[in-house]
Amino acid sequence: MVLRIGKEEIDFLFFKKGGAGIEILSYGSENISSFNVRQTLEKMFMHLPQKEIVGELIVTFQAHEFRAQLIGQTLIPSSSLHLLDLDKGEALSIERDILARAERAFQKNIFYESGILPNEFSLRRVKILERRINGYSVPKLEGFKSGAIEFSILGMFLLESSFLPVEQFAKAHKINSVRVIHIAEALEAFTRKYHQKGIYLCVEEEKTQIAIQNEEHFMFLGTIPMGASNFTEFFADMLGMREATARAFEEQYFNDGLSVAVQEKVQTFLLPEIQKFGTLVKKKILEAKITLPEFFWVFGKGRSLGNLQSFFAQDLLDDLPFSQNPKMNFLMPKDVWEAKNFPGANDPLNTMLCLFGAFAFNPR
Repeated sequence: MVLRIGKEEIDFLFFKKGGAGIEILSYGSENISSFNVRQTLEKMFMHLPQKEIVGELIVTFQAHEFRAQLIGQTLIPSSSLHLLDLDKGEALSIERDILARAERAFQKNIFYESGILPNEFSLRRVKILERRINGYSVPKLEGFKSGAIEFSILGMFLLESSFLPVEQFAKAHKINSVRVIHIAEALEAFTRKYHQKGIYLCVEEEKTQIAIQNEEHFMFLGTIPMGASNFTEFFADMLGMREATARAFEEQYFNDGLSVAVQEKVQTFLLPEIQKFGTLVKKKILEAKITLPEFFWVFGKGRSLGNLQSFFAQDLLDDLPFSQNPKMNFLMPKDVWEAKNFPGANDPLNTMLCLFGAFAFNPR
C-alpha cells in the first residue's frame, strides 16, 4: 500500500500484483482536519478490503517534511593511481569515502536551508546517480582508469517526528516492511527505465517539486514556494467560495464540466496566477544550466493548471534554453503503469502514488 501524508489529507493506493498484472484494490484520500495522522490512518484502514493483507507500506511526505537534494562531489586521484585501472576494493573505498563526505554536506545544507537542527532529521538514503571519469559517464568505477572522478549524489532526509505515527500504525497492524521513498527517487527510476526526457513538476499543496531528465542525465532541482493551495485560495477569494466548494469547482474545471463561456472566464481569471507559477518554475529550471528538453510533465494536485500552454508568456520562453518549443502535458497514471480496474487512470492526482507503486516493483 502506498501512502502520501499531506498537510490536510492522506492519499492512499492499495494494490496487488498477480499473474494478470497490477490490480487496484482501493484508492482515495482521507481528510486529516478532524483527526491526527494516526487516527486518520486507522479510519482509512477500516475501509480497505478486509480479505486482503497489507504486506508492505510505501510512504512519502510533503516537501517541507521530506527533503531531497542533489549535490556534486569531485575526487582528484594521486598521481601514482592516475594511469592504473581501479580494482574492486579501490572502487568501493572511493565510493565509501565520497558518500561519507556527501552525508556531511547534506547535514550542513539542511540546517542552512531550514533552520532545523540536523538531529531532528534522519538521512534516509544517499544514492549515487552518476559517475564520470575525466568528463565521461561510467556505470561503475571498477575496471576504469583513474582520473578526475565526479559524482552526482542524491540525498533524502526526513523530519523524524513525521514518521512516528506511521511507524506506530505499521506496528499495530503487524506490517513489517515500511519503506520511505522520495518523489525524486521514484522519478529518477521511472525516467531511467522509460528514457522519458522532460521537466517534471510534482504539484503539492504548498510547494511544487521539480526535476529534469535530459538524455541520460537526471537532476532534482528542489522546490518552488507555490502549489495547489494557491490556486484553490485564488478560486475562493476571486469567486467568493468556501474552500470545499472551490475544490469541487476546480475539479469541474479540470474535467471540462463547465460551460465553454464559464471555462474561458475562469481561465482568464487564473491566467495571472498561472503565469506567476511559470515565472517561479523558470527561475528554478535556469539553475540547471543545461539545454532543456522540450516536454513538461505535470502531475499531483495541480488541477487548476488545465490550460498548460499558458504556463509561460512568450517573453519568459525567449530566455529559456529549450532544444525545441516546449510542449505541456499532464503525466497520467496510465503513463506510469498499467493497472486493472482503475477508474483513476486518467487523473494526474493519482500519478504520484502510481510512481511509488512502480518503484516498489522496479527500484533499480
